Amino acid sequence: MDVLAYSVNREVMSFNNSTDAWHYIQHPESADIILSEVDMPHMDGLELLNRVKKEYPQKICILMSGKPGYESAARQSGADAFLAKPFDINDLFEIVQAFVVEVNWKPLK
Repeated sequence: MDVLAYSVNREVMSFNNSTDAWHYIQHPESADIILSEVDMPHMDGLELLNRVKKEYPQKICILMSGKPGYESAARQSGADAFLAKPFDINDLFEIVQAFVVEVNWKPLK
C-alpha cells in the first residue's frame, strides 16, 4: 500500500473485508477510487462494486482477481477496470494514475 500511496501522492486506505470498506465508502469524504479483490470475506468484490455503482456512480471501481472468469462479470457489473492476477505493479500504477487524472485529484502538500 505504501508503494501505491507514493505513486499517486494520496492516502491509501486498506480494509480486511468488503463490509468494512463499504461502511467507510458511505462517508461523504471517502475514497474516489476503490480497488478491491473479487474474493473477499463477508461480501465479495462484485457485490461491493454493485453497491458502490448504485449509490455512488461517480466513484471509480477497479476489481482484481486470479480467476479469469471474473473479468466479464466485473465489466458487466460496471467495473471501470479489471486487473488479472498476477499483474505487474506497473500495470496497477498506470491504471490508478489514469483515474487520478480523470477525477482531477489535487496532490497532497
